[in-house]
Amino acid sequence: MKSRLLKIALCAATMFGAVGSAFAGPYEGAPRTFLFNPAQEICFKDTSQYKKEGPYVIGFSNAGLGDSWRVVMQHSVIKAAAEHKDKIKQLIVTDAGHDDAKQVADIQDLISRQVDLLLVSANTEQALDPAISRAMQRGIPVVMVDRRIASDNFISFVTASDTMMGRLFAQWIVEKLNGQGNVIMLAGQAGSSPNEIRTRAAMQVFNQHPGIKILDTVYSDWSPVKGKQVMQAAISKYGREINAVWSAHGLQTPGSIEAFIEAGWKDGEIPPHTTSDVNGPLQLALQHKVPMLEVGYPPAMGGVGIDVALKVLDGQTVPCIYEINSQIATTDGDETASIRRDLPISEMVVPNGPADMLVTGGMGPDYNPTTYSVDYPR
Repeated sequence: MKSRLLKIALCAATMFGAVGSAFAGPYEGAPRTFLFNPAQEICFKDTSQYKKEGPYVIGFSNAGLGDSWRVVMQHSVIKAAAEHKDKIKQLIVTDAGHDDAKQVADIQDLISRQVDLLLVSANTEQALDPAISRAMQRGIPVVMVDRRIASDNFISFVTASDTMMGRLFAQWIVEKLNGQGNVIMLAGQAGSSPNEIRTRAAMQVFNQHPGIKILDTVYSDWSPVKGKQVMQAAISKYGREINAVWSAHGLQTPGSIEAFIEAGWKDGEIPPHTTSDVNGPLQLALQHKVPMLEVGYPPAMGGVGIDVALKVLDGQTVPCIYEINSQIATTDGDETASIRRDLPISEMVVPNGPADMLVTGGMGPDYNPTTYSVDYPR
């Protein structure tokens, strides 16, 4: 993997690497969302009340395994658990199948099994809030990863800044269109916190530019197949009026590009697209000359969630939002005044790799999601 990740917590961020097109490789400095945060005070949690002797029983409630990103994220969790067998007695993993009611039941079951801590990736931010709040009321600390709940009733949220992604994607589109043009919002799963936060953040940018018109917001459920279907419908309705596609992640982006190709758009004519993490969009962008911005949302955050969980059970102070790094990449000639890249997409792509490969997976060069197995405590 060319993409390398350096896991740095907000509380440990002390150094900053050079940013811009002259940077020789993926961004490995402290999280920019911390360094550029104008707030003088950052939220931290005192977890001394949760300090206990190990080894621990940790429950991991996963929203589901409906796409390649979520598979790699879960593998990152169990890999980290395997690396901490001295501290973790058992990791109980549940899969809600992207069903709110099933995940609520999973969490209730984990509570009844008296886990020492809950690691949760919530299917939707509103529906899971009461179940997480109940766990906290019962004295079970909760660490959120990737997807959070609507309230702040948890200890820490491990993420790579959905807000930053949404704003960067939108600002890049505004500048690529010189402030004038029509945009399709290719969203993910309605109600999931990554989608909702990224969309709200994007609109904070778009609403400042009266020349930008949102033609439609369509939902892909993070699927390239559904992404293609909804974009086909959008192309049928709006045709050449579409000037850019704001995509909430890279999972659905290949389907969108394929829809334009099949609708007769030639190489160099397909509107600018945004993407994240997935190899396929990068391959298509280079092959069909699609202007593209890539902002990483690494599934390696799953393993960081285990690291944070162990800090909580050791009674250490942890940040309320625990962010990992996001690299920024563009196709050649597609940097803008505000969006400067860490590396070109041509250096990030794996030309002969699978389309659904996660180039920001952080699982090592020999990782294969279909055959991956590790002896973790269960």
